[in-house]
Amino acid sequence: MKIWKILSPKVLTTEERPDNIASPTQAKVKITQVLLTDTDFRIFGGAGKPRYPVIPGRFAVGVVTETGAECVNVEKNTRVFLHDIFPCRNCPECLSGKTENCTSPKTAGLNCEGYLREFVVADESDLSPLPSSVSDKDALLIGIISLCEAVIDRLGEPKGTHVAVFGADAIGNILSQLLIYHKAVPILVDTDESKLGIASQCGIYYTLKADESLKDNLLRITGGRLAAAGVHCSFSGLAPELAFKATAEGGTVVCAGFEFPEMNAQLKTALDKGLTITAVTDEAAGSAAAINLLVNKAVNTQPFGIAEISAADAGKLFAAQSESTEKSGRAHYGIVNML
Repeated sequence: MKIWKILSPKVLTTEERPDNIASPTQAKVKITQVLLTDTDFRIFGGAGKPRYPVIPGRFAVGVVTETGAECVNVEKNTRVFLHDIFPCRNCPECLSGKTENCTSPKTAGLNCEGYLREFVVADESDLSPLPSSVSDKDALLIGIISLCEAVIDRLGEPKGTHVAVFGADAIGNILSQLLIYHKAVPILVDTDESKLGIASQCGIYYTLKADESLKDNLLRITGGRLAAAGVHCSFSGLAPELAFKATAEGGTVVCAGFEFPEMNAQLKTALDKGLTITAVTDEAAGSAAAINLLVNKAVNTQPFGIAEISAADAGKLFAAQSESTEKSGRAHYGIVNML
């Protein structure tokens, strides 16, 4: 099978490698689509000192082509979402059988092999069958939906409260939609008016530009109270202090993302207000809950317009978006069609 591999900064190559079922609980999956995110593009560009070589691609969907004798949850031709986080199986929690509490989880495309390849052999426990009502493109966002649900869990009971979300990329947009689903009132903030326009198309009512009138607009929307909580989305190009300023005294600010850049945040405002600052980088809700949310139409992805390219053009996408991350700190997601 063909795999795509980043050998060193800005060097993407392909190679052939056999990959066969070695366990009765494994299944072989033909990868059909891969979602490339800003993490993949930063690794390609050399940011964060990644350990090469890297097979990129954290999120993928595919079709089962072969199963081991003991597989019970998937069969041939089952359409699946491939899980992106795995227990290390070496930490004390894993060795005691509590793999769900793993302290050093592995992440596809980051510190274990990603999915930019033709076929994958995986244990069936790492595959989630997809209902026919969930499209491949929507399924690629399952990991992001799970992350956003974990953020909402961390916020506690946001029902009826204003939550200021900073960053209108995929995480901020989906999080805002899910806050509405959970009966909270998100206020989505960004400097990019086009992203705020997409958010409006997704049904997010309060969208604000991060400019000199931001505080006045927040006070107007919240009746002078500011937001009960704030969320700073990583790699949004916005300073974390904005979330501190937007959150009322005693509130919570969650830093959300699959990874975070090096940053120097001014903490005085947060300390003066007695804010609780925490971070969410995992997907505690899991794929099953995210799939259920997609089935229930809790998230509208139609306006996202994520570009789809062929596998042959993957190198061009990496080059273009790596340059974008270097210039602005932000990148546009891309879908690689592996068929």
